[in-house]
Amino acid sequence: MTGQKTSADPLENPFWYALTGPQAMFARTEEHAARYLPGVSPLGALEADTPESWRDLAALTAPGGVVALLRPDLLEAPAGWTRTAGDNAVQMVQLQAQAPFAVPAGFTVRELSPQDVPQMLELARLTRPGPFQERTIELGLYLGLWDEAAQGGPRLAAMTGQRARTRGACEISAVCTHPDYRKRGLARTLVSQVAARTVESGLRPFLHVGQNNVAALETYRGLGFLPSRSMWINVLRREAEQT
Repeated sequence: MTGQKTSADPLENPFWYALTGPQAMFARTEEHAARYLPGVSPLGALEADTPESWRDLAALTAPGGVVALLRPDLLEAPAGWTRTAGDNAVQMVQLQAQAPFAVPAGFTVRELSPQDVPQMLELARLTRPGPFQERTIELGLYLGLWDEAAQGGPRLAAMTGQRARTRGACEISAVCTHPDYRKRGLARTLVSQVAARTVESGLRPFLHVGQNNVAALETYRGLGFLPSRSMWINVLRREAEQT
Protein backbone atom coordinates (compact mmCIF):
# COMPACT_ATOMS: atom_id res chain seq x y z
CA MET A 1 0.00 0.00 0.00
CA THR A 2 1.23 3.50 -0.70
CA GLY A 3 1.60 6.08 2.05
CA GLN A 4 -1.44 8.05 3.12
CA LYS A 5 -2.45 10.63 0.56
CA THR A 6 -2.92 14.27 1.43
CA SER A 7 -6.20 16.10 0.88
CA ALA A 8 -7.59 19.56 1.41
CA ASP A 9 -10.27 17.95 3.57
CA PRO A 10 -10.03 14.27 4.61
CA LEU A 11 -13.73 14.31 5.51
CA GLU A 12 -14.52 14.22 1.79
CA ASN A 13 -13.44 10.56 1.97
CA PRO A 14 -13.31 9.84 5.70
CA PHE A 15 -13.12 6.06 5.62
CA TRP A 16 -10.18 6.08 3.23
CA TYR A 17 -8.26 8.37 5.57
CA ALA A 18 -9.31 6.34 8.61
CA LEU A 19 -8.38 2.97 7.12
CA THR A 20 -5.06 4.16 5.70
CA GLY A 21 -4.26 6.24 8.78
CA PRO A 22 -5.20 5.99 12.47
CA GLN A 23 -7.32 2.85 12.05
CA ALA A 24 -4.97 0.90 9.78
CA MET A 25 -4.79 -1.85 12.41
CA PHE A 26 -8.46 -2.61 11.70
CA ALA A 27 -8.05 -2.62 7.92
CA ARG A 28 -7.45 -4.92 5.01
CA THR A 29 -5.84 -2.86 2.26
CA GLU A 30 -4.69 -2.85 -1.32
CA GLU A 31 -2.97 0.10 -2.95
CA HIS A 32 -6.14 1.97 -3.95
CA ALA A 33 -8.85 0.48 -1.72
CA ALA A 34 -9.39 -0.57 1.88
CA ARG A 35 -12.07 -2.06 4.10
CA TYR A 36 -12.54 -2.90 7.75
CA LEU A 37 -11.75 -6.38 9.01
CA PRO A 38 -14.63 -8.89 9.17
CA GLY A 39 -16.68 -8.39 12.30
CA VAL A 40 -15.56 -4.78 12.70
CA SER A 41 -17.64 -3.18 9.95
CA PRO A 42 -18.78 -3.83 6.36
CA LEU A 43 -17.62 -0.32 5.44
CA GLY A 44 -14.80 0.21 2.99
CA ALA A 45 -13.32 2.94 0.85
CA LEU A 46 -11.97 3.71 -2.59
CA GLU A 47 -9.05 6.10 -2.88
CA ALA A 48 -10.89 7.46 -5.92
CA ASP A 49 -13.57 6.31 -8.35
CA THR A 50 -11.10 4.74 -10.78
CA PRO A 51 -10.69 1.29 -12.39
CA GLU A 52 -7.62 0.70 -10.22
CA SER A 53 -9.57 1.35 -7.02
CA TRP A 54 -12.44 -0.94 -8.07
CA ARG A 55 -9.93 -3.65 -8.99
CA ASP A 56 -8.37 -3.42 -5.55
CA LEU A 57 -11.77 -3.38 -3.80
CA ALA A 58 -12.68 -6.57 -5.66
CA ALA A 59 -9.48 -8.15 -4.37
CA LEU A 60 -10.66 -7.37 -0.83
CA THR A 61 -14.21 -8.62 -1.32
CA ALA A 62 -15.12 -12.26 -1.81
CA PRO A 63 -17.66 -13.12 -4.56
CA GLY A 64 -21.10 -12.55 -3.08
CA GLY A 65 -19.63 -10.28 -0.41
CA VAL A 66 -21.09 -6.88 0.47
CA VAL A 67 -19.29 -3.59 1.08
CA ALA A 68 -20.67 -0.16 2.01
CA LEU A 69 -18.97 2.97 0.67
CA LEU A 70 -19.66 6.47 2.00
CA ARG A 71 -18.75 9.14 -0.53
CA PRO A 72 -19.92 12.56 -1.79
CA ASP A 73 -21.18 10.93 -5.01
CA LEU A 74 -23.65 8.21 -5.92
CA LEU A 75 -21.33 5.68 -7.52
CA GLU A 76 -21.93 4.05 -10.86
CA ALA A 77 -20.81 0.54 -10.01
CA PRO A 78 -18.74 -1.11 -12.75
CA ALA A 79 -19.31 -4.58 -14.17
CA GLY A 80 -18.98 -7.23 -11.51
CA TRP A 81 -20.85 -5.24 -8.85
CA THR A 82 -24.57 -4.89 -8.03
CA ARG A 83 -25.98 -1.99 -6.04
CA THR A 84 -28.23 -3.30 -3.27
CA ALA A 85 -28.97 0.03 -1.59
CA GLY A 86 -28.16 3.71 -1.84
CA ASP A 87 -29.22 6.61 0.30
CA ASN A 88 -28.37 10.28 0.70
CA ALA A 89 -26.95 11.56 3.99
CA VAL A 90 -25.73 14.84 5.39
CA GLN A 91 -22.29 15.12 6.95
CA MET A 92 -22.30 17.46 9.93
CA VAL A 93 -19.29 18.83 11.81
CA GLN A 94 -19.18 20.39 15.26
CA LEU A 95 -17.14 23.56 14.74
CA GLN A 96 -17.37 24.84 18.30
CA ALA A 97 -17.26 22.69 21.43
CA GLN A 98 -20.42 22.47 23.51
CA ALA A 99 -20.93 21.56 27.16
CA PRO A 100 -22.40 18.06 27.53
CA PHE A 101 -25.97 17.62 28.70
CA ALA A 102 -26.57 16.19 32.16
CA VAL A 103 -27.68 12.57 32.48
CA PRO A 104 -31.47 12.37 33.06
CA ALA A 105 -32.69 11.23 36.45
CA GLY A 106 -33.04 7.47 36.77
CA PHE A 107 -30.27 6.73 34.28
CA THR A 108 -26.54 6.19 34.57
CA VAL A 109 -23.96 6.65 31.83
CA ARG A 110 -20.90 4.48 31.50
CA GLU A 111 -18.36 3.37 28.94
CA LEU A 112 -19.45 0.19 27.20
CA SER A 113 -17.19 -2.85 27.15
CA PRO A 114 -17.04 -6.18 25.28
CA GLN A 115 -19.32 -7.77 27.88
CA ASP A 116 -22.05 -5.33 26.78
CA VAL A 117 -21.85 -6.33 23.10
CA PRO A 118 -24.89 -8.67 23.15
CA GLN A 119 -27.12 -5.85 24.42
CA MET A 120 -25.52 -3.41 21.98
CA LEU A 121 -26.18 -5.74 19.04
CA GLU A 122 -29.79 -6.19 20.13
CA LEU A 123 -30.28 -2.43 20.41
CA ALA A 124 -28.76 -1.94 16.95
CA ARG A 125 -31.04 -4.66 15.57
CA LEU A 126 -34.10 -2.88 16.95
CA THR A 127 -33.16 0.62 15.80
CA ARG A 128 -31.04 0.08 12.64
CA PRO A 129 -28.63 3.02 13.11
CA GLY A 130 -26.34 1.73 10.36
CA PRO A 131 -23.68 -0.98 10.24
CA PHE A 132 -22.86 -2.30 13.71
CA GLN A 133 -21.10 -5.59 14.33
CA GLU A 134 -19.60 -7.50 17.22
CA ARG A 135 -16.18 -5.79 16.92
CA THR A 136 -17.37 -2.27 16.10
CA ILE A 137 -16.87 -1.34 19.77
CA GLU A 138 -13.10 -1.69 19.25
CA LEU A 139 -13.02 1.40 17.02
CA GLY A 140 -13.38 3.93 19.84
CA LEU A 141 -15.26 5.10 22.89
CA TYR A 142 -18.87 3.90 23.22
CA LEU A 143 -21.15 5.20 25.93
CA GLY A 144 -24.44 3.72 27.09
CA LEU A 145 -27.31 5.08 29.14
CA TRP A 146 -28.71 2.48 31.50
CA ASP A 147 -32.10 2.34 33.13
CA GLU A 148 -31.08 1.22 36.60
CA ALA A 149 -34.65 0.57 37.74
CA ALA A 150 -35.66 -1.66 34.82
CA GLN A 151 -37.40 -4.90 35.70
CA GLY A 152 -34.87 -7.71 35.66
CA GLY A 153 -31.88 -5.43 36.20
CA PRO A 154 -30.14 -2.51 34.46
CA ARG A 155 -31.24 -2.14 30.83
CA LEU A 156 -29.36 -0.48 27.97
CA ALA A 157 -31.71 2.33 26.91
CA ALA A 158 -29.47 4.21 24.46
CA MET A 159 -25.94 4.21 23.11
CA THR A 160 -23.57 6.01 20.78
CA GLY A 161 -19.85 6.04 20.14
CA GLN A 162 -16.89 6.74 17.89
CA ARG A 163 -16.35 5.02 14.54
CA ALA A 164 -14.11 6.45 11.79
CA ARG A 165 -11.05 8.28 13.06
CA THR A 166 -8.98 10.42 10.71
CA ARG A 167 -6.04 12.65 11.51
CA GLY A 168 -7.76 15.47 13.37
CA ALA A 169 -11.39 14.27 13.38
CA CYS A 170 -13.55 11.46 14.75
CA GLU A 171 -16.98 10.30 13.61
CA ILE A 172 -19.84 9.85 16.08
CA SER A 173 -21.96 6.87 15.08
CA ALA A 174 -24.41 4.17 16.25
CA VAL A 175 -26.76 6.77 17.73
CA CYS A 176 -29.73 4.73 18.89
CA THR A 177 -32.41 4.71 21.55
CA HIS A 178 -34.56 1.73 22.51
CA PRO A 179 -38.17 2.27 21.35
CA ASP A 180 -39.34 2.15 24.99
CA TYR A 181 -37.22 5.21 25.85
CA ARG A 182 -37.73 7.59 22.95
CA LYS A 183 -38.72 11.26 23.30
CA ARG A 184 -36.66 11.69 26.48
CA GLY A 185 -33.57 13.35 25.00
CA LEU A 186 -31.34 10.33 25.62
CA ALA A 187 -29.66 10.41 22.20
CA ARG A 188 -29.01 14.14 22.55
CA THR A 189 -27.41 13.55 25.94
CA LEU A 190 -25.13 10.78 24.69
CA VAL A 191 -24.06 12.59 21.52
CA SER A 192 -23.19 15.65 23.59
CA GLN A 193 -21.16 13.49 26.00
CA VAL A 194 -19.25 11.65 23.25
CA ALA A 195 -18.64 14.91 21.36
CA ALA A 196 -17.22 16.55 24.49
CA ARG A 197 -14.84 13.65 25.08
CA THR A 198 -13.84 13.70 21.43
CA VAL A 199 -12.93 17.38 21.69
CA GLU A 200 -11.01 16.69 24.92
CA SER A 201 -8.89 14.17 23.01
CA GLY A 202 -7.96 16.83 20.45
CA LEU A 203 -10.27 15.68 17.65
CA ARG A 204 -13.14 17.43 15.85
CA PRO A 205 -16.47 15.54 16.06
CA PHE A 206 -18.44 14.84 12.90
CA LEU A 207 -21.35 12.56 12.04
CA HIS A 208 -23.66 11.45 9.25
CA VAL A 209 -27.45 11.57 9.28
CA GLY A 210 -30.13 10.80 6.70
CA GLN A 211 -31.14 13.90 4.79
CA ASN A 212 -34.82 13.27 5.54
CA ASN A 213 -34.34 12.72 9.27
CA VAL A 214 -35.54 16.20 10.20
CA ALA A 215 -35.72 15.53 13.94
CA ALA A 216 -32.13 14.28 14.11
CA LEU A 217 -30.87 17.15 11.96
CA GLU A 218 -32.41 19.66 14.35
CA THR A 219 -31.06 17.80 17.39
CA TYR A 220 -27.53 17.88 16.01
CA ARG A 221 -27.82 21.54 15.07
CA GLY A 222 -28.75 22.20 18.69
CA LEU A 223 -25.47 20.53 19.69
CA GLY A 224 -23.41 22.79 17.45
CA PHE A 225 -23.14 20.49 14.41
CA LEU A 226 -23.45 22.24 11.06
CA PRO A 227 -23.95 20.65 7.63
CA SER A 228 -20.66 20.17 5.82
CA ARG A 229 -21.55 18.28 2.65
CA SER A 230 -23.94 15.82 1.11
CA MET A 231 -22.79 12.19 1.20
CA TRP A 232 -24.06 9.01 -0.42
CA ILE A 233 -24.22 5.60 1.22
CA ASN A 234 -23.48 3.07 -1.51
CA VAL A 235 -24.12 -0.58 -0.58
CA LEU A 236 -22.71 -2.96 -3.17
CA ARG A 237 -22.46 -6.71 -3.65
CA ARG A 238 -19.64 -8.28 -5.63
CA GLU A 239 -21.17 -10.66 -8.14
CA ALA A 240 -20.26 -14.32 -8.03
CA GLU A 241 -17.60 -15.27 -10.55
CA GLN A 242 -18.80 -17.23 -13.57
CA THR A 243 -17.46 -20.75 -13.93
